[in-house]
Amino acid sequence: MAKSKDIRLLIVDDHPVVRAGLASMLSSYPELAVVGSVASGVAALAAIKKSRVDVVLLDLRMPEMSGLETLQAIKELDCQPKVIVLTTFETDEDIYQTILAGADGYLLKVSSDEEMLDAIQSVVSGQRYLPQYIASRFADCTPRAGLSSADIRLLDLLASGAKDGEIADQLNIKRKAVWDRFNRLLEQLLDEAPHGKAGLSSGMKITIEEVARKAGVSISTVSRVLHNKGNHTDETRAAVMRVVREYGFELNRTAASLAMRRARTANEER
Repeated sequence: MAKSKDIRLLIVDDHPVVRAGLASMLSSYPELAVVGSVASGVAALAAIKKSRVDVVLLDLRMPEMSGLETLQAIKELDCQPKVIVLTTFETDEDIYQTILAGADGYLLKVSSDEEMLDAIQSVVSGQRYLPQYIASRFADCTPRAGLSSADIRLLDLLASGAKDGEIADQLNIKRKAVWDRFNRLLEQLLDEAPHGKAGLSSGMKITIEEVARKAGVSISTVSRVLHNKGNHTDETRAAVMRVVREYGFELNRTAASLAMRRARTANEER
């Protein structure tokens, strides 16, 4: 357990009301000391270089320098504090990119102060903090290429929303080993990500037509499966999802098709 005011926090959010609320709430805990509250990534980097910061609570959506860009810059510093992404957004791409960029934790702003404290203490102790619902979303879009059958099984179970006990029973391991194995897998993915950056931001794109071709189904069937609409067999859904699991994807809101971003590295292409 941390000593009194032993964990030094920096809050980074462009909304002054959010900063003030977080600072007031977290300062009430004896083990936490809010040493700064800034509105931009540039100011965050300056604060980290000026004095010791143990944990950064980082908003994703900020003008000029985004939360992801700030995270990447922090991870290039000699003195690297732990970073917990704290946001109102939880899209698959947000989750995938921030975790692969090195985020130590991920929380929504609607999280309770008890959950925030738990996350802070976890990352300070060297553990990564991902709530089960965030881990399942990440697992669902993690590429399977190059992974062992045991790792693939773990990701599939997490993506399905299975609880810790259910996963442990399925894999015939202890509960604690579930998250130990998941953290090991995350470290492997981080090591393989080019320059510590998320593959989604720079990878090639795949069209819905190619997904259909790879899965051996029609374009309209792919669309129905991804949107959970229409009638299709379990075999058809499995065929589509086998392809989709190799990619992180997002709905292209300006067109009728889906834009699929490749999550595999160039080495996996060969």
